[in-house]
Amino acid sequence: MVSYRLVISIVVGILFSFLTAFFFNMSYIIEQLQLFGSTDILKITTILIGANFEFDIISFFTGTPTVYEFFSAQILAAIFIGYLSGTISKGLKRGFISSLLIIVIDLLIWILLSVISGEDLMALFQGVQLISTVGGILSAIIGAIIGGSIGGLISGPYEEVY
Repeated sequence: MVSYRLVISIVVGILFSFLTAFFFNMSYIIEQLQLFGSTDILKITTILIGANFEFDIISFFTGTPTVYEFFSAQILAAIFIGYLSGTISKGLKRGFISSLLIIVIDLLIWILLSVISGEDLMALFQGVQLISTVGGILSAIIGAIIGGSIGGLISGPYEEVY
């Protein structure tokens, strides 16, 4: 039996992931859109999805972090996406699964649209940028899992229908 709540939570989470980092940090994203996007819709979509993976949690813990840096727009967006999907899917396990799937699907969409729009992904996945990219992906996963678990716990257990 297909869990429609899980499917709906994943679809809603993916749709919100296009805009949540923009909601929490509009000025930075608007500057990037004006600088790089111009009129190319694929580039604009790539920037909007890629904004979810900007916060580097590895350099946050290896450097001298501040409280302001920990509550960055990207980590708040990931927690919000996870919370929303966990609340819709209802239940701790389903909230965890839906939030993890949303970030993985977002990552795949980001990579696919980056290749189509002509962005150089090899620069992000080699050398000095590798730690930053992996840290951004890891922070999005951690934030979404935290939000999904909280949303799933708050919404209560999932009622099995037979």
